[in-house]
Amino acid sequence: MGDLQQEYQLTLTSTDVHHTRMLGELCGRMVHQQTVINLRGRLGAGKTVFVSGLAKGLGIAEMTHSPTFTIVSEYAGGRLPLYHMDLYRLGESALRELDLFDEYFYGDGVCAVEWGDLIQTVLPTERLDVLFSDLLIEEEFVDSRRITLVAYGSEHVQVLREWMNLWPY
Repeated sequence: MGDLQQEYQLTLTSTDVHHTRMLGELCGRMVHQQTVINLRGRLGAGKTVFVSGLAKGLGIAEMTHSPTFTIVSEYAGGRLPLYHMDLYRLGESALRELDLFDEYFYGDGVCAVEWGDLIQTVLPTERLDVLFSDLLIEEEFVDSRRITLVAYGSEHVQVLREWMNLWPY
């Protein structure tokens, strides 16, 4: 395990869906087995768009979608499997009763969790957090998003640094 005290954070701006998808794709090229990505932001903020790019970066040809009604969608065919969780529709007590997290968090693939804050107590301490927030310019919301990337643990800090070396914007 890496150094739990090590944390690295940076914030960037995504001006459109293409940038958000590209950010996910570059992440997919860098992540390793047992990477957990906690995606936070309001409905429609770009979490699922990011995951579609993540899948592409992993080499997964299948089109990803939000697994809102299935909880977890599994995608194979890339350099690593992708497990995409959407916990939005489940209550906290129902989530605690599910005994599936370790299987995905510590398995052979990458786990992207939308609304992971609902299971904060079971999320691995070493992970990547991706926070999507709206931009307000001159007191008006714009289509661009502020995306804050936070890596916890030395392995994830290294992934984030390598990932950002590829980011052209």
